Amino acid sequence: ITLDVKLPDASGWRILDLFKNDITLRHIPVHLISGEENRLLAMHRGAKSFHLKPLKAEALDTLFADIANYGKIEQKRLLIVEDNELDSSRIARIMDNNGQIKIDIAGSGTQALEKIKETEYDGIIVDYMLPDIGGMELVTEIANIRKTQPVLIYSARDFSSKERTQLKQYSSRILLKDVSSLDLLLDEIVLLLHIDHRHLLPENQKLIENLRSKNDVLTHKKVLVVDDDVRNLFALTTAFERYNIDTITAESGQEAMRILEENNEIDIVLMDIMMPEMDGYETTQKIRREHKNTSLPIIAVTAKAMKGDREKCIEAGASDYITKPVKIDQLLSLMRIWLYK
Repeated sequence: ITLDVKLPDASGWRILDLFKNDITLRHIPVHLISGEENRLLAMHRGAKSFHLKPLKAEALDTLFADIANYGKIEQKRLLIVEDNELDSSRIARIMDNNGQIKIDIAGSGTQALEKIKETEYDGIIVDYMLPDIGGMELVTEIANIRKTQPVLIYSARDFSSKERTQLKQYSSRILLKDVSSLDLLLDEIVLLLHIDHRHLLPENQKLIENLRSKNDVLTHKKVLVVDDDVRNLFALTTAFERYNIDTITAESGQEAMRILEENNEIDIVLMDIMMPEMDGYETTQKIRREHKNTSLPIIAVTAKAMKGDREKCIEAGASDYITKPVKIDQLLSLMRIWLYK
């Protein structure tokens, strides 16, 4: 699909979002065309390529060659840059899909750069913390070698807001390594490589369907959203309504405790960390001590991505962690994972 951003009756961005959030359509490559420079935004929203108007003959040749090649390539190529052999083997195992994806592994940044110079990959997974080259230096060098190479950062490191802004110049996605992150990683790579999920192994196909289906475990689940900012409460409540999720809100930790004491039907909690008086850490600890359901999923939501935040949230008793601004599709995927568990 070639898609112009400015259409007479609809926004091209909105149409792109509809495609990439529809499980039956999202594998179809969308090549975005715009009169304004929005390459980074296009790639972050799932476009296969971005072309600035007016298109020159060389750009058109590249575009049509890309379109013609789609479907001819039977095997996608993926590079995993990871120095931990256990992590790289786990990633490779879930990504392989009976040989549908040809996987190469680089144990260092230097080795990765050598492979990228020799091979044009459909996607690259990069661990930020490597022994020989800094993560920012590596992704910058990858961009210098192959400007349009899709890169996904997959790391246990908590990035600051400044670091995330810098990394977004060179990567399509940033994912935190966590207990549930392999499932999310598979989902992101399937999207990044434009693979039809129906061609995956049955167990991976089911996993993607569970993460993406609207008629799933989220329907009529009760979610307690704890946040002192009413604008955030309104935004999440509005988003959840589209998925038939029942939302209960609390503007403080004390109110959240009262609601949980009175309501035994809460299925999952979204906990804002930065709240006055009793913050999210303290509230989470109190829930873990006092609530009857010890396995109640609690997802910590924080506005700052400071070093150590993730560890502090997990130590306080949170099940998982996500940073603001919250991307609703990633949040829903995370909620599905914990509700299926």
